[in-house]
Amino acid sequence: MEIMTSPYKNAADSPSRQLLYELSRLGISNQENFYARLDRESKEREAVHREALAAAAAEHDRIRRNAENEREKLELQLQAEQRRREEEERKELEKIRQERAEREIAEKRREIERAKTAELEARRLDEARRAAAAAASAAKADKERRDAEAAETARQLKEAQDARAREKDEAKHAEKRAKDAALLAQKKANEQLDLQNSQASLAAQPIRKPTRNPEREAEHQRYVEIHQNLKKLRKFMMAEAQKQPAFKQRMGDLRREIKKCVGQLIEGKGVNKVPLSQLMAVFREAAQVPEPRVDVSLFLASRPQQADTQAPALLLYLLNILAKAVVSQFIDEGGVSPKSADPVGIVASHIFSIGEFRWQGLSLIDILIAKMHVVCPVIWGIYGDESTTEGKLRIGWWQEEKNTNSPTWVSSQEHNQRMTGLGAGFAALAMRNYEKAKLDNPYPNVHYWKALAAIINVPPAEITQTHFVVLKAMIENYETRFLEFYGDAALAVLRVALLEFPSRGQQQSVAAKALAGLADVFRLTKKLNL
Repeated sequence: MEIMTSPYKNAADSPSRQLLYELSRLGISNQENFYARLDRESKEREAVHREALAAAAAEHDRIRRNAENEREKLELQLQAEQRRREEEERKELEKIRQERAEREIAEKRREIERAKTAELEARRLDEARRAAAAAASAAKADKERRDAEAAETARQLKEAQDARAREKDEAKHAEKRAKDAALLAQKKANEQLDLQNSQASLAAQPIRKPTRNPEREAEHQRYVEIHQNLKKLRKFMMAEAQKQPAFKQRMGDLRREIKKCVGQLIEGKGVNKVPLSQLMAVFREAAQVPEPRVDVSLFLASRPQQADTQAPALLLYLLNILAKAVVSQFIDEGGVSPKSADPVGIVASHIFSIGEFRWQGLSLIDILIAKMHVVCPVIWGIYGDESTTEGKLRIGWWQEEKNTNSPTWVSSQEHNQRMTGLGAGFAALAMRNYEKAKLDNPYPNVHYWKALAAIINVPPAEITQTHFVVLKAMIENYETRFLEFYGDAALAVLRVALLEFPSRGQQQSVAAKALAGLADVFRLTKKLNL
């Protein structure tokens, strides 16, 4: 079928067709522009979106990096904290091991010293037995000698009597007797002249007059009386214990507990809590026993003004046992290692400072000081001649066998060791600092000052080696605390004690040189120039 077309389809000169063509071209152009604009806007939005995505990615990357940096910092902090804890644990373990090793060393040292003491004691007993045997043999020989001399004297007397009888019968011997009488008279005249010359010589020599301080001697004698009263208290308690078997058993248990706890005291911070708590329990129990009671003024240096001076006897008795154990520990441990006296002094001072163990607020530390007065009087300026029995008794030279006829004294080495321990022990008692404590100091620091002054002011002619030994033990290890308490005044005292006092003795001994040597030790170790 033939399709018919308009004759004006391709007519170029048709106005309507031309208009239609131009309109169609205009529509196509607008459409192309529209789509082009859409494409352009789409590309612009895509670019904006891409830029936003890039910015978001960059921000995300920055946040991620910051988070990673923070995580790394946190990990480093955790690692550092872990290393610090591990280091602290290692140091704590090392400290514990070191303290354990020090305790073991101290225990071994004490065992060695106990063995040495036992050996010395055995040797001393053996020497005493040999000396006793020698003394018995000498006494027997002396008796035989005296008997022989008596027999010889009797024989000579009989012969003299026979001779005088024969002289009476013989007249020719009269002249001889006259000559003998003249010679005897001349001899007596010569002896009388020698006696006069000796008396004149003695009169020309200066007389050494005693220069003892009456107040100091009276104070010392008061403490000696307290020591004697403590002995009577012990006998009284023994008699009371015999009446009550249960009381006797408990009193013995408490006494042994005190000695055990004091023997366990060693150097180190916090290591004596257990024995101290056990001692506290012992004295708290004793303070609760009201009967029997005794006059407490017998055991105080200054007599109290109160009308009622009764106190529990068991508490006083056990404080006396503590004082004896403390003094023994000063001698046994402090004599070998003066620093070991410090923990003993700390515990003793603490016990006597507690209100429960005081009497109406007064400390009973005079019980301990009385024992120190007996065993080491030189701390309070007492002096005596070390070459005489009386002098040795005055300065506290210990007797192994207390025989009034021929006392046996410990050796000079043992005496100096005892004095070293007691001097260090006194300093451990008197140099305690109670400024931050709620308790009152039972033995204030001024007693240390007075003791130094008493020793330093001993007359030069009366200074003994014991004074040098005790003074050295009192100063060594306590010079820093002394300076903290008294400042420049303490420095002046140390200068006198270490530089001037050692040269006052009649002869420069090893003890005097050791005391003077402390000045060099302080200069080198403490930068302390005297």
